[in-house]
Amino acid sequence: MDQLKKMRDDFHLDEGLVEEILVRLPAKSVLRYRAVCKEWLRITKCPAFLAEHARRRPLEVLLYTRTTVTDGGPEIGRQVLALDAVAVSGGPRRPVARHPLMAEPRTYRSIQYCPLLASCDGLLLLGVGGVEPEQYLICNPTTRQWSDLPRPSGYAGQEEHRESGFYFHEPSGVYRLLYYVSKRHGTTAYYCVLSAGADVPRRLGVQATPIEHTVASHGDHEFGSLHNLMTPAVLHGRLHWLQHMEAGLTGQMVAFDTVAETFRRMPPPPVTWKKNSNLLAADGSLMACEPGHLFVDLWALDGYAGAAATGKERWERRHRIEVPWKADRLVLAAGDDEGHVVVGTKRGVVAYNVRSGAVRLLTGADASVGGHALDPSRHVLRESLVRHGFFERRPHPGLPLFSFCT
Repeated sequence: MDQLKKMRDDFHLDEGLVEEILVRLPAKSVLRYRAVCKEWLRITKCPAFLAEHARRRPLEVLLYTRTTVTDGGPEIGRQVLALDAVAVSGGPRRPVARHPLMAEPRTYRSIQYCPLLASCDGLLLLGVGGVEPEQYLICNPTTRQWSDLPRPSGYAGQEEHRESGFYFHEPSGVYRLLYYVSKRHGTTAYYCVLSAGADVPRRLGVQATPIEHTVASHGDHEFGSLHNLMTPAVLHGRLHWLQHMEAGLTGQMVAFDTVAETFRRMPPPPVTWKKNSNLLAADGSLMACEPGHLFVDLWALDGYAGAAATGKERWERRHRIEVPWKADRLVLAAGDDEGHVVVGTKRGVVAYNVRSGAVRLLTGADASVGGHALDPSRHVLRESLVRHGFFERRPHPGLPLFSFCT
């Protein structure tokens, strides 16, 4: 650091050049170089700089490494999850966080201590309380800030509570969790929104489909066919699901307009097994991933602009990604505006670029860390230093057993 300060004193660097260099660095380096001088501190705290820095950070796949504590002490036998990130452009894994998988006592509501539910713009959404979380926390693993969402109300055991998408509401600049509530064995259902920085949930006026009238109650087990609710494809200000409660029993896909806060049904892609496939948004297009034997097909919805159906939208199979393992049920399917697509199963994760056709194997069937199992999560991440007011309005101390990695 002293050498940097001496260089600054000996040589004058143009502010524009400094900004162009700093915006290309990892977040950890940016935080370190803020201490060089007041000028660099001012540059790296500017909202425009922070937004551009976040936009330039590479898309990363979040991976779990599952281990068991064996070195004695009170935590012996406890299962621990290490959360790592690997960029779609390749490179070594970057440690993100570490937390226990099992909480004590091992009751139904503490099967998972803090499951990762969603990722959006560098923020992670965690559930606290097990299978049916009693509280939702937002954290930024880069800045290590925490905040909590307003607690949903209801009666445990009498209602079905399901998260249905964590997203950024552009008109208000607020991050929101769409939340579904349905009476068990009843005909009453509704949606509410849990907004970051708010004190109470807000109930939506849209009519909701009771759980008894959906595919969730007509499968092998309840909600067994709705495992991708928290990974919708976000495009044109809308959330898209291949399977959703608001499809009822029609077999159609569903879109939610985040501004108008209304649902509509849409023709689904012609995939063979919906529960094995998933939607994603990449390169400005709505796409569907369909796994095959040693490949994954990408379907794109041509003519779709997010507005009401025009009758000109057509699903077209555009790409086939060859993979070195049997591609059965997809765990991960995500994309970005630069044409990157990542797809993964328990056997491996592949990055593909729809513009260049380049394929990169990120993890394979034999991938492991020290002999421990390495599994892909359902989520991707971009580092972000963007400041959010809700962290100051509703600060939270965080989870005592959730530790960020340096």
